Amino acid sequence: MDLQEIKHSLPNLSSIERLELQRELELLSDVITAIPKSQASRRNILDNKQGCCPHCKHSKYVKFGIDKGSQRYKCKSCSRSFTEYTGTWMAGLQRKDKIDDYLVLMLQEKSLDKIKVALSINKKTAFDWRHKILASLSENDKDDFTGITESDETFFKPRKRDACNEPRA
Repeated sequence: MDLQEIKHSLPNLSSIERLELQRELELLSDVITAIPKSQASRRNILDNKQGCCPHCKHSKYVKFGIDKGSQRYKCKSCSRSFTEYTGTWMAGLQRKDKIDDYLVLMLQEKSLDKIKVALSINKKTAFDWRHKILASLSENDKDDFTGITESDETFFKPRKRDACNEPRA
């Protein structure tokens, strides 16, 4: 069966069959893309030597095996090893496969109860993840400006004078 035949037969499926097909396609895409997007971006930075050691901030490191599905690295300066998650809010999370789905639900402003049901996780886990994410965002806001900062004139609309603010004659 080619793609056109599949497209032609889709309208003939019942709503339950469409949901089953959608689930099967999602499972198939999960197998194809084993690394979630949130994890792949960090690994890509480190694999392309654009990152640094989270312990000593040295930029020279090498791949050092795989530990529980995450890439390990070894710093050439301090000789300490680290994973792609060391120093991030994702460090120590057990269900990293659900991070992307969690972020989508969080951006949709879903409640913790709805996230718990959708991802089949404990409510406390959903709460802890939310606070880890929010804390990491507030840490990023603490950085000072670097580079050139420009400013232009600002004009304020004059305030109306009250009877209290009128100059005395």
